[in-house]
Amino acid sequence: MHTAKRILAAVTVSLALAAAGSGWAAEAQVADLVLINGKVITVDANATVAQAVAVKGNRIVAVGGDVSAWRGPQTRVIDLKGRPLLPGFIDAHSHVEGMAGVESRYIKIQAPPLKDGKAIISELKKAQAKLPPGAWLVGQGTYNQVMPTRAELDKAFPDNPVRLIWSAHDSLINHKAAQVMGLTKDWPDPGPGHSGHYERLPNGEVFIVRDAPAPWPAQDAFAYPELKEAVRGILDDFYLKKGVTTVSDLSSPTAYRAMQDLRKEGRLPTRVRMNYFVRDPKMLDMVEASGVTTGLGDDWLRFGAVKFFADGVWGTTAAVYKPFWNGSGTTWIPNNTGGVTYDQETLNSLVLRAYRNGWQVEVHANGDRAQDMVLTAYEAAQAAAPRQDARLRIEHFAHFLVQDPQRTEERLQRMKRSNVIISPQVAFLWRLTDVNVREPDVKFFPMKTIIDRGFRPAGGVDTIGTQNFATYPMFSIERAVNRDTKFGTIVQPEEAISVMDGIRMFTIWSAEANFLEKDFGSIEVGKVADLVVLAQDPLTAPKDKLADIPVDMTILDGKVAYAR
Repeated sequence: MHTAKRILAAVTVSLALAAAGSGWAAEAQVADLVLINGKVITVDANATVAQAVAVKGNRIVAVGGDVSAWRGPQTRVIDLKGRPLLPGFIDAHSHVEGMAGVESRYIKIQAPPLKDGKAIISELKKAQAKLPPGAWLVGQGTYNQVMPTRAELDKAFPDNPVRLIWSAHDSLINHKAAQVMGLTKDWPDPGPGHSGHYERLPNGEVFIVRDAPAPWPAQDAFAYPELKEAVRGILDDFYLKKGVTTVSDLSSPTAYRAMQDLRKEGRLPTRVRMNYFVRDPKMLDMVEASGVTTGLGDDWLRFGAVKFFADGVWGTTAAVYKPFWNGSGTTWIPNNTGGVTYDQETLNSLVLRAYRNGWQVEVHANGDRAQDMVLTAYEAAQAAAPRQDARLRIEHFAHFLVQDPQRTEERLQRMKRSNVIISPQVAFLWRLTDVNVREPDVKFFPMKTIIDRGFRPAGGVDTIGTQNFATYPMFSIERAVNRDTKFGTIVQPEEAISVMDGIRMFTIWSAEANFLEKDFGSIEVGKVADLVVLAQDPLTAPKDKLADIPVDMTILDGKVAYAR
């Protein structure tokens, strides 16, 4: 027997014995499912690569080179034929309900693949022909893309209100929409509690809404049965079939009710960690009164974190120290340093309330000024109510890291002291334009720096329609490895990471960010059998083809839930 095979056989025996001692093994030690002849990328602490896995019920009972001892007459055997087996992917930051709305209701206007504003107007015209006169036309694009001008929109659609969305934060509207919503020169600028602003024409009429309140039409609302099916469809098509077995979601309580109903019906496609948006302090009153806290639930539906907003998005409304560069966003305002949602005292108070009530806390903070405010709030909460394992998170910290050397270094040290978890969305490298990437003094998703400093960033996609195609974690991993944009530009290649670290981001590191690592995130004895079979080995595949690797099979709770 070759040395490698002897080692794998020994590992299998030892792991099987460990399983028997820990109570996971059945009395007769017969597995329900075994997967053989594969490349098992376990993502354990030793980066073990094995060949076979045995599963009984929904738990892994053996990992190694030979699991034949676990086979019985009723055991299902899957021959992987050399294909890789990975832990089921975990998306640490998603918006299922928002995606459902976009996929069901909005006109796709992303550029590329659309060429320019004229092509976008052509798509809107096609949709207009199918709708009643005067209907709203809502188009979903992506960050920083080209849009038609306001004059072009007004000429093409004098009688239809039009809203064109770059992201959940920024929308361009035509004159008819401004009229319908009353966004005239008399509409007041946003007050405290909003990080954004309106961009106005010379006559004072609003034409761009950036992270600011607007009376958007209620037509976007789902009827409950429609919502339930739309949520199911997103979890199935955009997650389960992409190898994602757990989604850490940010949706409404109504969407979470739909997920509960789907689960009762046996139709919930993936596990969901339910996180609460708290955009209004009044919602925190409701959360407190409910008595619910992080961890309540089970392996299928579990309450996660309370999320606050500290600022907006890069280039327009994120809270920064240095004014935005002309070219970092879609339009430019001189001396714009963005805005904050709360002053420091209010943010401290909100974080402490959630923290005292036993919640994990995560805060959206794109800008460096907002990030420092969040760290101050976290430090105050930990001082007032010390907790050994709080796992406080900053969402989008790695979105941009402004290179003010002294502040940056202090920020990183503060985060290490407080064990703050970084939650980046590296898929958004894809949307940078050739103008954006020339921005001086900025690091775009500095993943290597972050990992080299000892952080274990959690992988998420954060799409609410902007990049729904990117929910396959291998898309993000390809961006993190290659550092490429949709225009083919390579951005700061010195920040590239290994494929293995990319896999960790969407498995064990995402599990840790969500208090799930005891049961999920790696292929180890005793853990839940959430697994994904890929058609090609990501560790040896061409690095520019990682996102093209198909998912051949998703195993959820020890059962094959999807097969290509």
